[in-house]
Amino acid sequence: MPVLIRPARTPARPPALKGTAISTPDTTVIHLNGPINSGKSTVGAALAALLPAARFIDGDNHDAPSHLPYTEQWALALARLARLIAEARDRYLVIAYPLEQDSYEQILAACRQRGARLRVVTLAPALAAAQSDRGGRVLTEWERQRIAQMYLEGYADRPFSDLVLDTSGTDAQASARQIAQWLAS
Repeated sequence: MPVLIRPARTPARPPALKGTAISTPDTTVIHLNGPINSGKSTVGAALAALLPAARFIDGDNHDAPSHLPYTEQWALALARLARLIAEARDRYLVIAYPLEQDSYEQILAACRQRGARLRVVTLAPALAAAQSDRGGRVLTEWERQRIAQMYLEGYADRPFSDLVLDTSGTDAQASARQIAQWLAS
């Protein structure tokens, strides 16, 4: 079972799991934050499969031209996420994308404009685990260096996180179940 590092807040209206009644039609955005190789996409897809009327959005699939500077690619990715939040008809949106303070504020503003609740879950495996080849992913040397930099920049422990979860010793399904249980509590 994943290690719960720090629950910061409890959701105002807990979600129902698949097979149970849903008490409200509101949209809840569950944003999975964390450094490269923390499990955002894999856990996100697994979590969306557990929640009723959920849609998974991989923030890295933004279709921004690769020749653009990273800052422009990131701006396009955030604009796409804000648009998808605004257009959401799903009960749950599970988004996988690393957040800095300014990008968190953009996502929060999009949620507020839409009338959606935002829950940020930061996936924070130990640095050694994040830098290892895990889950079938083989990291490049650049990715290993970027992961170390992301830890120094605080991606594994953002103050706006509602939940920080150590995914070092677990698989995506177990982490998704832990998050779903936390949401329902």
